[in-house]
Amino acid sequence: MSAGANNPLANAMSVDTGSGLAEVEFPDVMDPPVSPIEPEPEPRQEKRGLKQRAISGGLWTGVSFGGSQALALLSNIILSRLLVPEHFGLMTLVTVIVTGLNMFSDVGIGPSLIQNKREDAGFYNTAWTMQVFRGFVLWLVACGLAWPLSLIKEDWAPLAWLLPVAAITCIFNGLRSTAWFTVSRRLDIRLIAVVELTTAVVRIVTMVLVAFYISRSAWALVAGLLIGSLLTCVLSHRMIPEIKNRIHFERDAFKELIHFGKWLFLSTLITFLAGQVDKFLIGGLISTSMLGLYFIASRLADLGPMFFKKLGVWVGFPALSELYRNEPERFGSQLLKMRMVITLPINALLVCMILTGPALVVLMFNDEYVQAGLLVQIIAIGSLAGMVTTPYGHVYMASGRTKYNMLSVLAQFIIITTATLSGYALFGEIGFFYGIGACQWLKYIADSVLVHRCGHWQWRFDFAVLGGSLALGLLAWWLSPEVTAWAHQVDPWLTEQFVSFKQWVKGGEG
Repeated sequence: MSAGANNPLANAMSVDTGSGLAEVEFPDVMDPPVSPIEPEPEPRQEKRGLKQRAISGGLWTGVSFGGSQALALLSNIILSRLLVPEHFGLMTLVTVIVTGLNMFSDVGIGPSLIQNKREDAGFYNTAWTMQVFRGFVLWLVACGLAWPLSLIKEDWAPLAWLLPVAAITCIFNGLRSTAWFTVSRRLDIRLIAVVELTTAVVRIVTMVLVAFYISRSAWALVAGLLIGSLLTCVLSHRMIPEIKNRIHFERDAFKELIHFGKWLFLSTLITFLAGQVDKFLIGGLISTSMLGLYFIASRLADLGPMFFKKLGVWVGFPALSELYRNEPERFGSQLLKMRMVITLPINALLVCMILTGPALVVLMFNDEYVQAGLLVQIIAIGSLAGMVTTPYGHVYMASGRTKYNMLSVLAQFIIITTATLSGYALFGEIGFFYGIGACQWLKYIADSVLVHRCGHWQWRFDFAVLGGSLALGLLAWWLSPEVTAWAHQVDPWLTEQFVSFKQWVKGGEG
């Protein structure tokens, strides 16, 4: 995890929408009686055991994530031939700002829909009304911020137009159906997986086509973002046709949503600072080109951690929430099983990434991206510890201790800011990135204290995994120059074969 905070829902911030609105009245829809939602209620879903639904959800998560990430990696390789690192850096800044707007106004509507016992139209429609209102407000705020932000640095000037257009996604996300959270609550991940894969294909094809035929600039990336967000919104309303969201306000539902999200609001606000401060500092202290390299490195190093976070949002958090509601005595044992099944394989993948990261960059990208290889290793080293602490975020959320989640990400913000700035002051650019790598290791101290207070600190597992992962990670770092040297030898041959293939294709066309 590059420097992402330990919020278990950070991977879904574009859909985990909330609102900070206080008093709103909708007289046209307050009077009609609230009828229950027609689709199968949660108790019927329990005919399939939690274990079976969790396994099915995990498999569908793997299918969705594997497919979308394979497509994303392929598109990044293609786009790196069409765009320069600065374009990726600009898009990263836009994403950071839009994500920040979402997180600064989030009171956890999505998590509340998953965690709360209510599953009726009044509750869901109140939540949907809040997120629609919030989506339009966020877009207006983004439009207001665009011009001032474009004046901060010369290479930030394109933000004046990029940001308002990209922020239209806030409106699309606000209009997304609450069925998205209903299927997650029921662990029916198949529907989400189909939507995610379909959206990924359309988004990536859009970016490549726009970059190739229309504009070799950051606008190609914005176009893909908009089309993907719009398609997700449309498809979400087809997930459960019986759920037809409408403008509605129920005071009791509003109070329940705000009560659950009061600490989550602070948590997500600090999550933005903790998870995005590294990108702002890179763009401000160093350059947008280096930020683009950091983006490419993060996409490679975070393949395993991103899957883990996706699995946690779609399966882990809903499953643990159901356990905490219905079988709290099994909570600790099932948490340990979940961590063993997922953390160990992903940490093994991270060790492989430390070994081969620079070589993969040499083989897949142009020479101007070669510096990303070292960044891949640094990010992967940090993620070894991040994989140990991330499940504890699900513990805080599933047990309703959102205050602890807020304290966890506050610790991350303090650590990431201190470590990166200290590293930059002492050792320059490379020191900044070493600070990113150290962040998750230092953060484990804070999480161990918080989760111990919850009664679920699994220290034996933690220490064994941390010690073994660090030893293997350092060994992989030591051996990696040999693998990178081999890649430099093979790269010219691969380039020659690619050129020959292109000539053969052109000859066939002639």
